[in-house]
Amino acid sequence: MSPATHGAYAMIPIKRTDVFQTVVRRLNDFLAKGDLRAGDRLPSERELAEMLGVSRTSVRQGLKVLESYGKIEIRVGSGTYVADLAKNRSQELLKLIENGVGEAFLTQLVEARTAVEKMVFEAFVDIANRRNIAELKKLVEDNAEEFLNPADMGQAGLDMTFERKICELTGNPIFLALQRQVHDLWMAAWRRYGFVPEKLEVLHAEHLEILARLTRGEYEAATALMVAHVDKSVTDS
Repeated sequence: MSPATHGAYAMIPIKRTDVFQTVVRRLNDFLAKGDLRAGDRLPSERELAEMLGVSRTSVRQGLKVLESYGKIEIRVGSGTYVADLAKNRSQELLKLIENGVGEAFLTQLVEARTAVEKMVFEAFVDIANRRNIAELKKLVEDNAEEFLNPADMGQAGLDMTFERKICELTGNPIFLALQRQVHDLWMAAWRRYGFVPEKLEVLHAEHLEILARLTRGEYEAATALMVAHVDKSVTDS
């Protein structure tokens, strides 16, 4: 597939496992019954995994579910923090799916997300250097095991840590706020729809190709690949 070629998302039915559902429920209970307040940092993934008696991968993906609900904030390289629900503007966007999600809505959401990710990526390209590209490479390497051996197939298919890391590296807090709102809506909408938009191996392969182009300084090609990564058609087939 050439960088400018736009394909279609591969619809993968969301399937939950008992272990994964239990992890999400226990983490949610921890937030509800604990003494943590908005802005407080949660225990590390390792500590939570030991507390729950599960793998760090299961904890990591459970945390991402809670993040999509707006209950926590995951800051790459820093930790996980309790979100301030009173300031969570994503809740306004999430109201858009209260009456259900269909193909037309998802198509509009793809358009919105593509615009945001393209803007963010172009800003990253403007400041790209060996150091921040190396940071992005480390994230992709760290994500490899989770992508290829997910605790929950559906959640892993909605992983957007790659895009979020790119946005963090731009250092633009306005981009971060815009991207977070779109990401929250993206994850919630696909869950409501009952599918994830792409196969795990496809997501990982596309991340690797984007990273390879960045490493070689092929920024225009990398941008085109990034756009193709998110700008795909949505069909019910």
